[in-house]
Amino acid sequence: MPPTKKPNIDLIFDKAKCIICAGCVGICPDMALDFYGLEWTLDSAKCSACTLCVRACPVGALKLEKQ
Repeated sequence: MPPTKKPNIDLIFDKAKCIICAGCVGICPDMALDFYGLEWTLDSAKCSACTLCVRACPVGALKLEKQ
């Protein structure tokens, strides 16, 4: 399968809103998100900006912004 072109979008994480449910990690098809202890991490090279994590977040701690 050919690589898809990543849009010029950044995934923004609001740590103050996060309840550490890890729903975003579990739903990410690109395996771009993870929690290490209480620290949230994003591998932006893997992220395809599919918005599944944004839609799965129950508290709105994630959002996409155009660059």
